[in-house]
Amino acid sequence: MAGALGGVVVTGSLSLVTAALTHRWSEQARLRADREQETRATRDQKREACHNYLVATNLFYQAVDQVYLRASRNEQFDQREHVRAAITALQDAYVYLTISSGADVRKLARDYNMVLYELEKAAQRADHDKWSELERETHRARRHLREAMRVELGVQDLAVRYTSDIVAAIGRCAWSSLADTGPDVLVDPLDVNE
Repeated sequence: MAGALGGVVVTGSLSLVTAALTHRWSEQARLRADREQETRATRDQKREACHNYLVATNLFYQAVDQVYLRASRNEQFDQREHVRAAITALQDAYVYLTISSGADVRKLARDYNMVLYELEKAAQRADHDKWSELERETHRARRHLREAMRVELGVQDLAVRYTSDIVAAIGRCAWSSLADTGPDVLVDPLDVNE
């Protein structure tokens, strides 16, 4: 009888320990899932802020481009009114971006805004030389900003991913060919047939 009672105590103790551990593991899993959901929500908020800002810059650029074309043809129109909605959307999107993004994105967005505002001035004056120069600078600033946004969002370009895979594969082929030919033979990884 004492042996049966001892077995019940051991079984009961194991059940309590199992229940406690299961509860602890479930709680840890729940906390992990909550953190992952919060991380996804934050990333999605940043992605939305970046997207909205880039859309607003497109609208502003298009409005400024129209100002440039019309000013170049000496058309009479209210240039400020023509870009009013686009600049308001740009400023709203910029504010949202600056509260949602990191320092690098904020700095590059500010630089991009400054170039866009300079482009607007050139458009209003119909200054062809300045327009051409600033248009190139606008594209450069946008490219740098998009790259910083993609880094912050953890988005890797497919071309970069595939290129790095190809380079790694070529490197493996070159090393295997080098091992086959010996150390005195130079192998061009692009000439390796495998």
